[in-house]
Amino acid sequence: MATTVEGFEHVVKLQTFGNVDKNLTEKLLAILVECYKRLGPPMTFSVNLNIYETSSGQGFFASHDALEGKPTINIYLDRISSLPPNVAEAGVRRQAAHSILHGSPEFYKIKFPSGLRQAMRGYGLPENLATEILYGAAMAVKEHAVTRFLVEGGYLEDQAAYAKYMLAPTAEELQAWELAKNNPTARIIYLVMTIRDISCTVPLLKKPDVSDEIRQCLEKRLSHLPDQYKATIQKIVDETIQKFSDDTFKNINNLVEAIVENIIHKELEPSKYETMR
Repeated sequence: MATTVEGFEHVVKLQTFGNVDKNLTEKLLAILVECYKRLGPPMTFSVNLNIYETSSGQGFFASHDALEGKPTINIYLDRISSLPPNVAEAGVRRQAAHSILHGSPEFYKIKFPSGLRQAMRGYGLPENLATEILYGAAMAVKEHAVTRFLVEGGYLEDQAAYAKYMLAPTAEELQAWELAKNNPTARIIYLVMTIRDISCTVPLLKKPDVSDEIRQCLEKRLSHLPDQYKATIQKIVDETIQKFSDDTFKNINNLVEAIVENIIHKELEPSKYETMR
C-alpha cells in the first residue's frame, strides 16, 4: 500500500509492507509530520517512509539512510511494538532528525581518516574491521548530533527516556563482553560500539533537569567493564565527544583519531602502555 499525507504529499512518501495497522501507520506518520513542521523539512525536502509488518534478522526498530540520494526511513512494527510508547516515539523522531541533518549520501559514504589508514598499515588491520570502526564512530557522531538537535527543538523529555533505554544494560551486552574480553580486536570493536551506543546520551549531561539521572545510568551501563576501559571511554567522552562542533565530518575525524590513540594503539601495542588487564 502506498499513500501520502494531505499537505505533505511532496515531503513524506509512505509505503507499507505486509499487514500494517492503518491507525498505527497514521500515528507514526503524525509523529514525523509534527517533527518536520517544528524543525524543518528533510535535507532533500522529501523522505521515503517504509513501514514493515515484520523485520528480517536482528537489528534496531527503525533506521535511516540516504545511500540512494534521498532520505529513507524504515520502521519495523514487530520491533517497535515491544517498546515503551515514549521510547518508540522518541526513536521515530530521531529518524526524522536524521533525515533533516544527514539526508544525503555524503553522510553515509565516508572515507577512512588518515589515522585509521595508518593503523591499518601499521597493525595489518583488515579493511572490514577498519570499516566497522569507522561505521561505529560515524554513527556515534550522528546520534550525538540528533540528540542535541532534538533537545534544542524542545524534545528533552522523550529524548531523556530514549537515552535511559539505550543505557539500560542487557544480558546480550554482558555476554558480548565475555566473548570479546580476551581478544584485542574483539575488545576494540566492543568498545567502539559502546561509544556508539552511549553517544546519543552525552548532550543530556549538560541539561540540569536530567543530567544526574543520565550520568547514573551511564555509570551503570559501563559497570561491567574493567576500570581502565571505563576510564578510556570517559576520557573520549570528556575530551572528544563533549567538544563536538557542528561539523559532522570534522567530528568523525576527531573521534576516529581518539579511538586510534586511546583504544587501537593500547590494544594492539600494549608494550608501550602500562595497561593492566
